[in-house]
Amino acid sequence: MANHGERIGPFELQEVLAVRPRSNLWRAVRTDGQSRGPRDVVLRLAHDAADGEAIAELRKEYDALRAIDDPRVRKAWGFYPGFGALALEYIDGVSLAWVIQQATQRALDFDLATRVDILVELANALRVAHEVGVVHARLCADTVRLRRDGNVVITDFALPVDRLAVVPPEIAAGASVATPTDQWLLGALAVHLLLGETLLGGEPGRPADGRRDLTPWLARVEGVSPRMARVAAKLLARDPRDRYGSEGLLVKDLLSALRETADAPRRDLLARKAHLRRPQGEVAPVVRSPRLAARPGAEDTRTAPMGEQPPPRQPVAVPSPATPPRPAPPDDDADATSVELRLPTPAPWKPRAVSFQSSHDLVDAVVDDDDAVTTPRGLPPPAPEEDRESEEPTSAGPRMVPDWVAAWALVMLLAVGVWAIVTRIF
Repeated sequence: MANHGERIGPFELQEVLAVRPRSNLWRAVRTDGQSRGPRDVVLRLAHDAADGEAIAELRKEYDALRAIDDPRVRKAWGFYPGFGALALEYIDGVSLAWVIQQATQRALDFDLATRVDILVELANALRVAHEVGVVHARLCADTVRLRRDGNVVITDFALPVDRLAVVPPEIAAGASVATPTDQWLLGALAVHLLLGETLLGGEPGRPADGRRDLTPWLARVEGVSPRMARVAAKLLARDPRDRYGSEGLLVKDLLSALRETADAPRRDLLARKAHLRRPQGEVAPVVRSPRLAARPGAEDTRTAPMGEQPPPRQPVAVPSPATPPRPAPPDDDADATSVELRLPTPAPWKPRAVSFQSSHDLVDAVVDDDDAVTTPRGLPPPAPEEDRESEEPTSAGPRMVPDWVAAWALVMLLAVGVWAIVTRIF
C-alpha cells in the first residue's frame, strides 16, 4: 500500500499528483544521497504491483521515453518492476489546460503568436518521437506542460483514452493508432488553443466522438486565423491518408501561419505570469491502493472513492542501518541494581629512545603501546637494553668508528694535503 513517506527504491513518496484507474502519480524525492540523478521525480505507481497488464504498460512507457531524446518530451529515469513503479522527470510547470482556462477568464494575456508558437514546438516534438517509431496517441492540453522558462514538454504517454476530451476517428472506430493519430490530436489541440474551447465540447471523462461534423468549428477558427483554419482542416481530416505526409510539412505551414501574425511570440513572459498565478497547495486526494505483498508492512486495502479522504494509517516502519543498541537508563524506582558502564582507560604512551649502529642506518621507528620496536626491513632487530650493555666486541665483525673520529681524520688528511702542496710550491 502506498503511503506518504514510503520508500520505493531510492525514492520517498511525498504527495499524490494525479489519480488514475490503474496507477497513481506521486511526487517523490531521492533519499539515497547519490548524485547520479535528479532529487525530485514523479513516480507512477501501479495500484497492484502483481498486475501484469499494469506492469506491461509501465514498461512500454519506459521504453518509449528512453527512445526519445528531446527536451520537449518528459524523460524516464528508472523502472522498478518489483514495486510496480516508473520514475519520471518532474516538470516544474503548469498544464496547458490551466493556461488556456486562465486566458479564457482574461486572467492571462495569451496572444495568437504565442499560441501558434506552442503548436510549432509540439509539432517538432512529435516529429522527433515519430522518427524513432513512438506514437503518443494521448496528446491534449492536459498532457502538455509549460515550464518556468517558457519551454513546453509533452508528458503522460499512458493517459487513459476516456481522459481525452475528444477521441480521434480511428480510435473511436477501434482501429490501430499511427503517426496520423497524433496529427489529428494536435489539430484538436489547435482548436482548443485558438478558441479556448475543447473540440466538439467534449471533456475528460465524457469524450466526444471525432467522427462528427467539424465544419462549424473550423469556421470559427477561420475567423481567428484563416491560415490556421487551413492547417487545422488538414490535421482533422477523417481519413488518415488525407493528413500531412510528414511533420516537416506541418511545421512549414505552422511557421507560415506564425509569420502572418506579425507579432513576436512571448512564451517566456507567459510562463512567468502563469507561475505567479498558479494555485499553491492544491493536491489531488490521496487514494490508498493495494500494493505487492512482498514489500514489508504492505496491507491489502480497497481503494478509497474519489473525493473521500481515506482513514489515517501508520507509516511503514523502515529499520535504520545496523546500529548498536544503547543501554536503557536506570530506573530509580526499580528494584534492580543499577550498573555503571566503565570503559578501560588506555595506558599512557611512553616514548622510547632507539639507538642505531651508525648515522647511515638512521630511519624512523614506530613504538606502540607494548614497547615493541619496528625496525626497517633488512636490519636485524635491536637487542634488549640489558643484553646490549653486557655484549663484548668480538672479532667476528668490524668495529664501527664513531662519526666524530671519522670527521677528525678527514680534516687532518686535508690539512696534510694542503701542507704538502704549499711546501712543494715554495
